[in-house]
Amino acid sequence: MSKNFPHNNPKGNNLPLSNPKITDKHSKLTNVVIKDKKPSVSLKYIDLGFYSFHDLRDSNNLKQFDAFLTKFNKTPNWETIYRDFQRSASDDSDSIKKMKSMGFDPKETEMFHLRVSQKFRVHGFYYDGRFKLVWLDPNHEIHKE
Repeated sequence: MSKNFPHNNPKGNNLPLSNPKITDKHSKLTNVVIKDKKPSVSLKYIDLGFYSFHDLRDSNNLKQFDAFLTKFNKTPNWETIYRDFQRSASDDSDSIKKMKSMGFDPKETEMFHLRVSQKFRVHGFYYDGRFKLVWLDPNHEIHKE
């Protein structure tokens, strides 16, 4: 006979994920909506061969990048990030080639850029809950619209 322990009688909404689903094309198998997660930036995939942080010292780029990161870190969700930093797809051949070289399928994981300033963009992709920064583009040379 089973004893009546508190852990045997779950209360409230702490139920296990019994019906997992994909909430959008960039999410993992989960019931968590990505746009509700707190945004963060990862440098795991950064390619400093195009522009490096050292290159940002010229002009006002380093200050602009710092202001971008400060605002990014204070932003509550991805929907606001996409709106405030004017998210735009980076679907040029260089971006697609770069995604493939990092082992990602560009049809499933989209490269996009965010606006740092009038001219400055950062390119990357959303993966595993983070914006994976790939390229610093202080002169908007990549995927100029």
